[in-house]
This record gives sequence, C-alpha cells and structure tokens, in this order.
Amino acid sequence: MRPIPAALASALFAIGVTGCDTAPSEQPVEPSPSPVETEMITVEGRIMEGTECPVLVTPDGARYALALGEADFGPGDYVRFTGPRAQASVCMEGEATLTPDYIESIDPPARDRDPARAGGIALDVAYITGAWVAEGVDATCDRPDFEISKSPGAIVIETRVNGTPETARVVLGDYPRIDWDDPLPDTPIEARGPDGLAVLRPATDAAYDPMEIAGHRIAGDGAVFVKCAG
Repeated sequence: MRPIPAALASALFAIGVTGCDTAPSEQPVEPSPSPVETEMITVEGRIMEGTECPVLVTPDGARYALALGEADFGPGDYVRFTGPRAQASVCMEGEATLTPDYIESIDPPARDRDPARAGGIALDVAYITGAWVAEGVDATCDRPDFEISKSPGAIVIETRVNGTPETARVVLGDYPRIDWDDPLPDTPIEARGPDGLAVLRPATDAAYDPMEIAGHRIAGDGAVFVKCAG
C-alpha cells in the first residue's frame, strides 16, 4: 500500500476523511428563552359599547377593552372579569385589552344601580350625626349599631367591625365614605332618604372580602341604617 503524502493526509484529516470514526462535533445549544409571563388582572364594572370592542368601565372610571369572544355578556351587564392583558389587540381603547379567563355577573354597587336612590339628599354633618341602627323588625335604638359625632378635628364613627371595636373618620364632600384604618378598606356611604344611611361595599375592590359592621354584612347593595330619634 502506497503511503499517503503528509500534505494529503493533513488535508484529508482536516475534512474528516480518515480511516477512523470521529464523533460529530458538539454545537453549543442556546437556552430557550423563558416564556413571557402573562399578567392576570381582576376588575369589575359595567360593560359599555366601545369604538372597536366592548369596554368595561370600573366604578372609579378606569376603562378596559374586552376581547369577549363567545362570552355571553354585553353592554349593560355588570361583571367581575379575570383574564390576561393581551400582548396585541385591534381594540385601541382603554388602559389595556383583556381576554376572558373567568367572567361572572355580579350585583353592582347601589350608587351604580340607581343614582336616584340617594333621593337627591347630600350628606352633611346634621344628617349623619347621631345614633344609627340597621333597619328591620329587630331594630332597636336601645342598642345602636353605631354612633357618629362631630369632634373638634373630625367627624367620627364608633362601632364594631368584624366583632372588634373600631373608631374611624367619616369623610363628606364629593365622595362620602368611612375612612377605616388599614387594613380595612374605605366604605362609601350615601343617603337612603329621607332618613336612611347606606353603608356600601368598596367601589373599586374586586377582591373585596365582605366586612360586618355591628354584625351586619356589608356586601352587594350594602346595609341600610336608620337614625334614632333624639
């Protein structure tokens, strides 16, 4: 057998033509990019007509376009909506476009259901100060559910929340509410005229865990209290 010239042998070796098996060269593998995390969001509000898509308007005025698909909801429905923010959408409206992962019909806050229910009565110090008891056949002013009084620096409510004595500030003006200490959420209040006071569930907290004021559950349409005489 004729010897292979050194130059030729070097060339054959360089292109892998030799009499020996060689393992294929290993190529570095780029790690797969991590999947993009999808942000889930839960909001509640009323579905309205939009420019391109339906729009969910929350009680505090935020707007989200909805890619409802085959979901059996439409304008006028008050819903709680859970879903991811769409990465891209033709719905060019609102803070983001949401696609449904879970959607359900829920009771709206009283002020959303019928703005006239407040009777056109603006809350003021004279209206809210005094002792209050939840309306019903068992109502008795011998044991008021809460009392509201005017102190030098604030209007104050004294009651029991979830069984614990609590004192909080009552705020009037454009957004009347009871300003509880954290972690309790603020609760809106409105006249339920001519002599009632409704304590409502928070308007903007979709994950609200209902509280009890003097043993009365604040959920859905809220709880209505009547003022004791004297």
